[in-house]
Amino acid sequence: MSDQAIADIQSELKRSRDNLGCSLNALRNNHSARAGDLTLLRKTAEGRVFSQISTPAQERGMILGMSLQAGHRRQSREGSRRHDRIFDRHSIYIREFDVDYAATAEGAFDFLLIELPLRTSLRLSPTRDATDAALGQMVEGMLGWLAQPELFDPLEADEFGARLMLHLGTTHGVTRRSRKPTRLSPAQVAKAKEMLMSVEFESLRLDDVAQALDLPRNSFFRNFRETTGMSPYQWLLAERIEQGRLLLRLTELPLVDIALACGFADQSHFTRMFKRAQGLSPGRWRRAA
Repeated sequence: MSDQAIADIQSELKRSRDNLGCSLNALRNNHSARAGDLTLLRKTAEGRVFSQISTPAQERGMILGMSLQAGHRRQSREGSRRHDRIFDRHSIYIREFDVDYAATAEGAFDFLLIELPLRTSLRLSPTRDATDAALGQMVEGMLGWLAQPELFDPLEADEFGARLMLHLGTTHGVTRRSRKPTRLSPAQVAKAKEMLMSVEFESLRLDDVAQALDLPRNSFFRNFRETTGMSPYQWLLAERIEQGRLLLRLTELPLVDIALACGFADQSHFTRMFKRAQGLSPGRWRRAA
């Protein structure tokens, strides 16, 4: 076989695998999205899967993998260390990308992966055998967002990333330092709420508000929640729902106009959030009111 033919085969193999070394042909779900500094991925394969996974050592940060179902077996090698494991639901592993990694995967799997960038203040304690049910509940509640992140508010994605960072730091961080609760000043709260409600910021991110208050993103998220009792997105959503209630009760505007006036992406987004908060669709709530 010629050198060119070998190079072509190697190129095709690279194209058939993702950047974690998984075969793309075997995946039923292959979702990815950004949540603040974190990259979230979902990799799902069904049936009697048998595949080889490998990633070379690289400067890339850390990754946490969580199994969303039980029964998957994986024989892995990290550098010179070998490990054989059958995953339970909410089993996790945490590893760095700075050593060669290879694994043989047997059986159907459904993994949620959280990748931390190389340059982040948070460092996790590597482990090959642990469980985290609280993290499992958090990520399972956001699988719909991960499948279609473009349908959700960017601020909600940022907040999810901030909540994950806080949980990972508290539960799996290498150093755990006690911290005194910190509250925002009245002026900071007012400025944050003004920005959150302003129509000038249609695609507002946590970074935008944090920078305006001269705070790191995660500090702003934590301090806002400690000051108001709600996260920034929870507060904004409550305000939008209250505006919607007023317009439903006091006007005869069509639902699509009310949705846009209150800052929702469209009528279906308004209906989904309103029903979640009130237990009724906007139309039924208006008729009952």
